Amino acid sequence: MASIVETQAPSRLWRTAMSAALLALIIAASPRDTSAQVFDLDRIPTISEIPFSFVGTWDWRTPRQSCGTRTDSYGDPLVFGGGQGQAGRPICQWPTDELEALLNGRGRAWLEFSGGDEALSPKWTCGAASLGTVLTEGYLRTFSTRPDALVMHYEQSNWWRWVWTDGRKHPPATESFSHGHSLGWMDGDTLVVETTNFTWDPDGYDDQSHIARSHMARYTERYTLTGIDTMELEITVEDPLFLTAPFVFTGMLEKTDQEPINAWDCDPETGLKELYQTSNNPYSDDPTPDLYNEQ
Repeated sequence: MASIVETQAPSRLWRTAMSAALLALIIAASPRDTSAQVFDLDRIPTISEIPFSFVGTWDWRTPRQSCGTRTDSYGDPLVFGGGQGQAGRPICQWPTDELEALLNGRGRAWLEFSGGDEALSPKWTCGAASLGTVLTEGYLRTFSTRPDALVMHYEQSNWWRWVWTDGRKHPPATESFSHGHSLGWMDGDTLVVETTNFTWDPDGYDDQSHIARSHMARYTERYTLTGIDTMELEITVEDPLFLTAPFVFTGMLEKTDQEPINAWDCDPETGLKELYQTSNNPYSDDPTPDLYNEQ
């Protein structure tokens, strides 16, 4: 038996040495984290610093929009209630009537299904507001720069957003984020921001109309200064899963000296109480409202 062991031992050692050598060759030949793999220099037209004129705090100065056919969970039109002279005015952030016209069959079917089910909105359990909501909500946003990115801070949800400006690529489709992955570059005097790699979002455009945005969507924002303290924001949404054509919405931003609120408190328990005490539950076999309705 000893002779058998002595005969096999060199063979095992040889195989081990060969495996180690092969592994070293594979590692040496493996792609490195080079600019050819990480950066997309052919597609991104320029890699340059964002002009200082874009830096600062901006306020969304665009009126609320028509809510189209959308209604609340009781079937009532989506409009402001009493107070501050806004009673009866539209409450949506995006022009929903125009957006509805571009929905395909799947998009229309989703709206019919989701109808008055307000509980589908992640906002009630403190889910971060969608990109569409944050871009068009009447809260401040502050832009600052660093060598590789434009950093955007939004009052809404106290959300920080990194728009990478160093020419890198979007990550693979296996990586997805609720607010997507954003790249930015200068196209002449216009700042372009492209966002992909989204997760599914039932509140893709705003948290009033509840029109969904799919994981296949692409947002393209174009920021163009129209004066020292004014800026146009054109937003184009491409979503082959729900839209028959790209949808474009243009609004205005105005620079302000106001100090942003850097805190955003949200409690899911409080949110769910408000939800189930103010909206209609369309499903008789859903006992969840009983947990939050005051007795």
